Amino acid sequence: MAQDRRGRYPGGVKPFSIIHKDAVQHGIVLGVSLPDSKAPVPVEVLEQLHPEERAYAVDLTGYRQVHWVGGRIAARAALQVLGCGGPPILTDPWGAPTSRQDLSISISHKRHMAVALVARHEHGSLGVDLEDLSPVREGIESRVLRPEEVEGVAALPPDRRWISTLLRFSIKEAIYKALAPKHRRYIDFKEAAVFPGIDGHARVELHLESGPKPAVIEARYTWLRRSVLSTVRTRWLP
Repeated sequence: MAQDRRGRYPGGVKPFSIIHKDAVQHGIVLGVSLPDSKAPVPVEVLEQLHPEERAYAVDLTGYRQVHWVGGRIAARAALQVLGCGGPPILTDPWGAPTSRQDLSISISHKRHMAVALVARHEHGSLGVDLEDLSPVREGIESRVLRPEEVEGVAALPPDRRWISTLLRFSIKEAIYKALAPKHRRYIDFKEAAVFPGIDGHARVELHLESGPKPAVIEARYTWLRRSVLSTVRTRWLP
């Protein structure tokens, strides 16, 4: 099948179209293609949004507008899979997508794709993150990994160390989003340790400096073309 020049999509994929759909353990995941351009989002794309989302989006510019719109299109498509509609998905003071109280929504994006993870809130709070495998970012280990994680990465063959570091980084980004509804604060990378398995699951140990600890925290990951997609679900005691 033909690929675009970056090898990311089958040839002919239109910007803001659905390129990934899956029902995973933590909810419904939708991925929407994004143009690698700062040009204003076309009117016909904005018309796919809720009127209040559209009013918010027109005040955004550049990549911020492109990414924000793509994330909302992905989230609304995921809600349709659940048979849900409802109010606009805007942005709360902490940068997270707003949603109905009975729903949990998390959004992430890179330049080529926006993804949304959606589930009913009764199943827990969600976090999703999307990270490109390249380029390699040297030197981030000291910023994002705890000593026990550094030790685990160092024990791997050299050609696997970057992937292992990036995977931990991605899962920690998703952890932050899943904890945010309860914590409402910045959570440092060192407040969690992640131990990925080879089966798409990852064990998480929390070392929170403050705030409540969830009764259960689950982390999963999967590979999408040249990216890693991480999802996290937290469950809290009543």
